[in-house]
Amino acid sequence: MNTISYAVSSKHLTSKIVHELLFSITKRQFIKPAISDKQDGKLIYKLLPGNYLKFSLFVLKKSDYAKFEISYIHIDQSLNVDEKIIYEVEIAFSIIKDIINDINAPYTLAEFIRMIPDYHKVTYVSINENYEMAEDTMQILDTIKRYLGKKVISQ
Repeated sequence: MNTISYAVSSKHLTSKIVHELLFSITKRQFIKPAISDKQDGKLIYKLLPGNYLKFSLFVLKKSDYAKFEISYIHIDQSLNVDEKIIYEVEIAFSIIKDIINDINAPYTLAEFIRMIPDYHKVTYVSINENYEMAEDTMQILDTIKRYLGKKVISQ
């Protein structure tokens, strides 16, 4: 079966962080990349035709600024990629960092934040095989939007 190479960024530098991961809509979990390119700070996926979500976080550490995005990615049978941003929010990085300690945080969002790469490294994607995702993808998205919406209002 044909696959396509798709690269995302994964860098934790002195003043900024770029953290992107792909999420399988069918499996309802983050996907392990085929290749982790530590030199360029890239994760390279080998993707089959289907639907995916890309979780993205861009951080400027000194200004306590973060931009979080979720993009919808569709790969058709001809391996054409259609990508569009379906949600984005600007928020303080200090709030983003605290999500992993918040018991009310959506599980998928907390997992994404937990996998932010260590300083001068790329992300290691760990798959929690024992966790059964009860929510469908639309519920996951709605939960994340509501949760972050409340966080933005409170900042």
